[in-house]
Amino acid sequence: MVHDRPDQRIDLVMRQFVGQIIEYLMLGGDHANARLNMTERGVPHEVQRRVLEGNATRH
Repeated sequence: MVHDRPDQRIDLVMRQFVGQIIEYLMLGGDHANARLNMTERGVPHEVQRRVLEGNATRH
C-alpha cells in the first residue's frame, strides 16, 4: 500500500488503533509488542517512530 503522506495516519480506524497503542504505552506497555502490532496493522513507519518516541498525540 502506497500513501501520499506516509508520515500521517491513514484513516479513522488507524487513528483509533494508534490512539490505543499510545494509551497502551502510557500505561507501561512493551515497545517491541507495540511496534509489532503497528507493523501488522500497516501503520506507516514514520508514525510508528513518533509513537514509540512519545511524540505522537491521541485524537
